[in-house]
Amino acid sequence: ERVKDDGQVAIQTRWVFTEDLEQTKGCKLKSRLCMRGDREKDKDSIRADSPTAHKDTLKLVLSIAANEKFDIVSGDIKSAFLQGQSLSREVFVVPPKEANEKGTLWLLKKGAYGLIDASRMFYLELKYKLEQLGMKNVSGDPALFTLHRDNKLIGLLCVHVDDLFMAGNEDFKEIIK
Repeated sequence: ERVKDDGQVAIQTRWVFTEDLEQTKGCKLKSRLCMRGDREKDKDSIRADSPTAHKDTLKLVLSIAANEKFDIVSGDIKSAFLQGQSLSREVFVVPPKEANEKGTLWLLKKGAYGLIDASRMFYLELKYKLEQLGMKNVSGDPALFTLHRDNKLIGLLCVHVDDLFMAGNEDFKEIIK
């Protein structure tokens, strides 16, 4: 949201450019506007942990997938941090100079790349959505979710930031879509 700059504490933004030399994603250059979350006030009091699947969990999922003859699929969530939970605090950012918005700040509504807790807010929203689909979080690894139908395991899903690693039958894949 655009707001008048009345001297609010605001963090800087910066562009991060990457080049895909192998062009595996169909584009050679990529740019992302990042927030300087490292400069946010009270950053030490912001909870930033977000679970990622342990390597032993991945081995377990692969073993179960082989045993159950599950298909394995990986996925990447596009613009993941913008799909996370809404911010519960006010974060003002200085627009990049290319925006030509002198005297204006942006008030973030959602997490953005560079904020300390952006991956956590995304994880919490993803967890909520997966639970809405009937998936259960595994107590030993909060980055692993399972789905059962008629008391039978039909799929597993591992989370690593905005990357998903899934194994399941056709019903599971249809539900996840």
